[in-house]
Amino acid sequence: MARGSSTVVEQVRRSAGAELRHRRLSAFTQLDTAAALDAAARLDDQGDSPELPLRGVVLAVKDNIDTAGFATTAGTPALREHRPLLDAPAVRVLREAGAVVLGKTNMHELALGVTSDNATFGLVRNPVRPDRIAGGSSGGSAAAVAAGVVTAALGTETGCSVRLPAALCGLVGFRPTVGAYRVEGVVTVSWTRDTIGVLARSVDDVRVLDRVIRSSAGTPEVSRHPGLRGLRLASPRTTFRQGMTTALRAVFEARLTALEEAGARIVESDLPAGAWEVSGECGLPILLYETSRGVDRYLAAHATSLRFHDVAARVAAPDVAGLVRGLSGGDIEDAYAAALDQRAHLGCLLRGFLEDQRLDGIIVPTSPIPAPRPAVFDESADRYWATFRTLARNTHASSLLGWPAVSLPAGRDDEGLPFGIDLQFPPGTDSALLSVARACEETWRDAGWRPPTHDEGEEW
Repeated sequence: MARGSSTVVEQVRRSAGAELRHRRLSAFTQLDTAAALDAAARLDDQGDSPELPLRGVVLAVKDNIDTAGFATTAGTPALREHRPLLDAPAVRVLREAGAVVLGKTNMHELALGVTSDNATFGLVRNPVRPDRIAGGSSGGSAAAVAAGVVTAALGTETGCSVRLPAALCGLVGFRPTVGAYRVEGVVTVSWTRDTIGVLARSVDDVRVLDRVIRSSAGTPEVSRHPGLRGLRLASPRTTFRQGMTTALRAVFEARLTALEEAGARIVESDLPAGAWEVSGECGLPILLYETSRGVDRYLAAHATSLRFHDVAARVAAPDVAGLVRGLSGGDIEDAYAAALDQRAHLGCLLRGFLEDQRLDGIIVPTSPIPAPRPAVFDESADRYWATFRTLARNTHASSLLGWPAVSLPAGRDDEGLPFGIDLQFPPGTDSALLSVARACEETWRDAGWRPPTHDEGEEW
């Protein structure tokens, strides 16, 4: 676009053609190519402008984020006809900066799962290996970027919903500090944890979008970390690396070695005693309390007659139905208050851990395993939930505390499946985190590894 060798209309047409070729991935719930072409033509008429830093960028938006011209279904039957008139603030500012929205992306129903196997819109397939899941809950956003359909995509994350699909599809997935991005216009399931996040092919792409969204939210950028030299990262062994194959463990160790050779210090120190247990105990009570109330707040803000109990009654996926039917009743205030106290205690433990050892952050495998094949809930609920816990466990504490984190593509296993490495920093250090992530990306690229290109996977 900067060289003038392409127009915005040509970019949208390319994206629409790529979506058609990859339609069986089930990455999208809705498309509006005609509206995207109209928006592109208007941008072409405006020409180059410093006010349009995203001119020519084609975006996809997760289907729980309001986007004018589309329904916001949150992947659930009761909301299929719910059509907000206004963009969520994050979508609005990206459009004002010149981005064009091609469509809304498929997701795990109500964002309450890690597979993006949606009973209404279909299973999102992994573009690298279509017999594997893309991860969730922002699986459609990850598949759309990894298949080369769009430049970048917005997702949301409560526990692992941006970083996990990024890792399984070979992408960069960034979640900011909770509160750094405005979340009005998002179907919220946990206001203490939920944030919009960005999925893209490189850290530079993430930083461009982050700058636009952050400036609109009034969240200032803090000073950036100078790079890897002098950086200190904790790499806990206990629990975080359990279940890894020999091949993935070797990839992870090689990436840590490359960082040390570039001047970073990797401190193999486990988390403080009790931190893992506290994290596991307080997450579910918080979710159980906030989900029904968060969805009700969203629906009330849109002046719809629907409420959470109406949505829950029509949930299609058996795993999500088991979670939500019953959340709207019962007295769980005491359990919620106790869980918030535990969460605060966990935050103190981890901040003290970083301060005591002069650490900048934590580095772990985003997931200890690559993308699995779909698990059929009805056939084996135990296997399904075991897969859920394994895929989500390494990102859980950071999301529970609202910390910024980024998953970086870091290699493949011996079957060619992507593997991600997660950087987790304390709250408010988003810009430093992205600078370090960029330095890691460069270091690993210099070591000879490249992320997969969109044409490596089977064309679906």
